[in-house]
Amino acid sequence: MLLPPRTQNGNQKRLIGIVFACFLLINVVSVSGNSDTWSDSVDICQKTTQLQFNGTSANHSVSWQTELGPRLPGSNASLLLRTSLSENLTSFGWDVEFSSHLSHEIELTNVIATWRPQNLSQNETNSLGRIVLSAHYDSRNIADKDSNESLRNTPILGANDGASGVAALLELGRIIPNMDLNNEVMLLFSDAEDQGDNYTLGAKAWADNLSGDEINRTESFILLDMIGDSDLHLTKINPSTTILTQNMILLGQKLGLSSQIDGCNGQRSDVMWSNQSLTVIDDHIHTFSLGIPSLDIIDLAYGENATPFQGYWHTTEDTADKVSAESLESVGRIVELGLLTGAWTSIDTPLEQLQKATQSNDSDVGQQIIIEDEIENGADSSTLLAILSLSVLVLSTVSLIFLRRFVD
Repeated sequence: MLLPPRTQNGNQKRLIGIVFACFLLINVVSVSGNSDTWSDSVDICQKTTQLQFNGTSANHSVSWQTELGPRLPGSNASLLLRTSLSENLTSFGWDVEFSSHLSHEIELTNVIATWRPQNLSQNETNSLGRIVLSAHYDSRNIADKDSNESLRNTPILGANDGASGVAALLELGRIIPNMDLNNEVMLLFSDAEDQGDNYTLGAKAWADNLSGDEINRTESFILLDMIGDSDLHLTKINPSTTILTQNMILLGQKLGLSSQIDGCNGQRSDVMWSNQSLTVIDDHIHTFSLGIPSLDIIDLAYGENATPFQGYWHTTEDTADKVSAESLESVGRIVELGLLTGAWTSIDTPLEQLQKATQSNDSDVGQQIIIEDEIENGADSSTLLAILSLSVLVLSTVSLIFLRRFVD
């Protein structure tokens, strides 16, 4: 994932601020505000009694993944993990396929598992709405934030940054076929999210190959990244679709994960920090750019009393002992409860407007991603202006759409 730079000159700060303001304004004007309708139409507390996500099982998966060693693209550990995912998900009733790509001289392989309701006609199957749950399964190739300089070129084990999201998806893969859902669910295990200066390559390759029909059918993209920290804290993440963020917070409150409101069980905790907002570029940015409602569930402060992007993040200390079953279960049950209650479906965002903007600029989508090292080392103004230009183009398209609505 990419983070906001620590140091920039004044012009760079202003340009970057404008870029993210464009993202946020696009999000604000494209959401019609149906969160209250969703929560009023379902007994969320009753649904909490049906939850099956097992954090202990997910935690065992984290340990097993790290025992494989670093899961770098093209490595034997990566192959073993893909094979295990395929075998397990197939046994749960999922259709599994591998999708290989070459990006930045990295050979990557995404794992894609699909589940559909049974006994549907072909026409019904083709018209199903789809929810995509995603996590990256690679681990970072360098421990560039390690306090020990001699270890900074060492690949990390990625217990939290990699294995935790995979473990949660695998456990969700076990229980989803028994949930009586009325929509298609896809599990996307993306490769090459965290390799050196090249980020989110697998997710970008997947998004770049979506057809217009697939984009239109995708009701939401929910990303799970760094969700296993024993000292778990979830914040609002920008860019993300506002209604999905609101729904996530409400689900967390119902599960007793907020310190401000009693949950359905009468309990409170400080997992959900709904008054804090952070900005990060992660795998979800590619679907967000396509107009697909997107949400990044991530804990950016890894370790007790850590600040965002510090602590054990990108160090050799990202090991299984820092991950807890309780944290995995908290996030897993937010996602599960969202599936049971319809929190991830029927999100009113005008998809066509952003599709038109991005389809004509498909090759430029990557330019929206701000590379930390480039900016810290003084990225030239042309790069930043390219980012700004694309953001303004998308924003202008949105504005025209809404003006047309008022005229009509």
